[in-house]
Amino acid sequence: MKKFLRVVAGLAAASLLVAGCSSSTGAAKQTKTLELWTAWTEGADTANASKTMIKKFEQDTGYTVHQTNFTYDMLHEKLIASAAGKNLPDVVWGLPEYVGEFAKMGILADLTSAWSSWSDASKVSDSVKQAMSFDGKVVGFPYETTVRAYLVHDNLLSKAGVTAPTTWDGVVAMGSKVQDATGVSAYGVAGTGVRSPQELMVYLAQEGLAVADKTGNGYKNTWKDDPAKLKKAAEVFQFYVDALKSGAVSSNSPTYGWEQTDENFATGLTATYVTGNWLAERETTNKDTMSDISVHPIPYPSDGHPATYLESKPMFVMATSKNLDGATKLSEAFASTEWQKAAFPDRSALKDVSTDSKWSKDFHALMDTGVTFPPVTLSGVTQGMIDALARVLQQHETPEATAGWLSDQINASLEKSGDLATS
Repeated sequence: MKKFLRVVAGLAAASLLVAGCSSSTGAAKQTKTLELWTAWTEGADTANASKTMIKKFEQDTGYTVHQTNFTYDMLHEKLIASAAGKNLPDVVWGLPEYVGEFAKMGILADLTSAWSSWSDASKVSDSVKQAMSFDGKVVGFPYETTVRAYLVHDNLLSKAGVTAPTTWDGVVAMGSKVQDATGVSAYGVAGTGVRSPQELMVYLAQEGLAVADKTGNGYKNTWKDDPAKLKKAAEVFQFYVDALKSGAVSSNSPTYGWEQTDENFATGLTATYVTGNWLAERETTNKDTMSDISVHPIPYPSDGHPATYLESKPMFVMATSKNLDGATKLSEAFASTEWQKAAFPDRSALKDVSTDSKWSKDFHALMDTGVTFPPVTLSGVTQGMIDALARVLQQHETPEATAGWLSDQINASLEKSGDLATS
């Protein structure tokens, strides 16, 4: 009997050992799996090249990458919900607007040490590194860096007998000429979604205005403190109104997000548009309609100055990742010379990755006029900017009232996030 019990005990111990080994193996497999969330355009060159590079990363490292694609708007909302449910992915494509918000939520891994040992770190400018940082810590690797430019379908403008405008007055003066001659709208505007605050910020910067100024121990929107600034802000909203009323801008623009505006320009339904050089990849998918593009500075007010939006996008690693080492390696790989040459040749932060095409050199020529959002929690700020455009373009509130309302909204958001200057 004792012998029998010893045999049973031995079998039980063996079973536990096997179970333990199975559990360890399962854990090992789990730690070799990385959840990646992206926001690329499916079927475009960047997506195709990145999928190839992901397979290479898997072969080189032994990791398995599960990639899911969203729009940027969807990505932001899903990250907020996933953070609340403690079910975050490992690696995420981000936007600069997310840095302050997500860093304060405590969901971003500190990549400072990884940056210090990154072989390509010396190829990145200080301004880009700053864009990847919050409160003295690096929180991302730059997977894409670009500015905005004013893209023009030369053939469409030629048919309408107009030249590419250089000022706001020139945009308004186009009126319905392009529409009448070609059947397409003259000037693209994103009236809603993630792109619209970026456009609005540029027009504000062209008038010498900031979304929020650094003052004392924080940030504050100061338009209502200075009648001259408030007047300038109102002039920005008046430009939107005038461009829409003139017929230069499509009446549908107030409801368009970046997906529609990029698509309309790439397919020739809009003659001119302010956008990024990722449109280069549409030369492959839309050969006929993208064959006549020229690149220009963004039109600005006659009493203002040139400005554009400098966007350096961070690849985030979530602090909750069960495999921080693998997640960091994947984030770093996206920003590497090899990956950048394959997927982002025209819009890389690396100094030795570029092309001779207009999508690289003509955009790069505008870098010195680039502006960025302040390093604050931006979700409430940018939502206020989206809502302000809706108020003036859809609800027909006056530009003056809209400018004052947005100033209050920005400061209310800064106060809620703890970024508002109190001294």
